[in-house]
Amino acid sequence: DFLVRLQSGDILVLETKGQDTEQDKVKRRYLEEWTQAVNAHGGFGCWRWAVARQPGEIRDVIMQGEEARTGG
Repeated sequence: DFLVRLQSGDILVLETKGQDTEQDKVKRRYLEEWTQAVNAHGGFGCWRWAVARQPGEIRDVIMQGEEARTGG
């Protein structure tokens, strides 16, 4: 996993995965819960998460993270 600071200042937790396991799915459920809790607290900025399945997707996933905040 990587932490990416987006141009907006938001933090993207970027997970890189090939095949999904049941453990990966559970991890993402907890990651969703964690990001919601951190964002609800409000003292740590805005956090989101995403998964890139192939190395070639990483740039697009990061750009989607940017657009999610700006509505672009």
